[in-house]
Amino acid sequence: MLKGLIRVGLLAGLAAVFALPAASASAATKCPATFQVLHNDRIGAMSLPAGAYYVSVNKLTCPQASTLFADFLEDYDGDLPFPWRGNAAAKSFSNGTSSFSVKLAGKAPNPPSGGGGTATCPGTFSVLHNDRIGNVAFPQGAYTMKLIRGLSCSSAATQFASFLDSPSGVNAPWTLTGSASNAVFQDNMGGFGFSVSNTGGSTGGGGRTAVTCTTFSVLHNDHIGSLYLPKGTYDIVLPVGSTMSCAAAQRQFVTFLNAASVPRPWIVNANSATFARGAGSSTTFGVDPTKGSIR
Repeated sequence: MLKGLIRVGLLAGLAAVFALPAASASAATKCPATFQVLHNDRIGAMSLPAGAYYVSVNKLTCPQASTLFADFLEDYDGDLPFPWRGNAAAKSFSNGTSSFSVKLAGKAPNPPSGGGGTATCPGTFSVLHNDRIGNVAFPQGAYTMKLIRGLSCSSAATQFASFLDSPSGVNAPWTLTGSASNAVFQDNMGGFGFSVSNTGGSTGGGGRTAVTCTTFSVLHNDHIGSLYLPKGTYDIVLPVGSTMSCAAAQRQFVTFLNAASVPRPWIVNANSATFARGAGSSTTFGVDPTKGSIR
């Protein structure tokens, strides 16, 4: 049983149903729970409207398929890790040995849409010091992010962070037009896009960029290794330089809470409430209490 319930917050473009029961390896086994896509999304040419999805597996467990589906949704361009391949028409994925497919069970009511027009992402993205992307300056402060087409909020935030961290700015097929008050990023090959606008607020921080992903509720006093987690709500945060996605950090936190420990090579720093996949790794995330305290 999960020890926490997830509330979707900043940049949460999707949420998987975690801790699904394992399915047998027989062909076309339908998982007993559904996977929730919170925004209109896509994986390459595969369009995935917001809503609940049935997942059917072949030679995979349901938790494995759920994790893979979440990871693939982060690869909005459809360039999946080898040897996985997607079939847009069948909404299925295969690596030649095992496979799974998804089927829309029901659309979400009035979902935020990235497939046409614009949709404003919840929360803001923080730029922690004056920065620039190419010739466009982005002052320190909070930025509102809007989807133009084909991206989730999480994917757009990851893309914006990568542009800020690149000395050359955007690379083809991406283009950047406008200014910090309304900067438009467009993938002219895939048709994906998003915009950011400076709200004028200051983050008050230093360093480069950081992303607050979701708010997570810990329902009773708990711990992960030496890290004590009193009952309360916590922000899941990607610190400066992290290469993780919000969805991956969220999944790892759930896994660690359920096990009350971290498996090798992961390490936990109880003083900073951070987790890293080994010393010096950029695969890292942290938690920050919004209520209660970490001792």
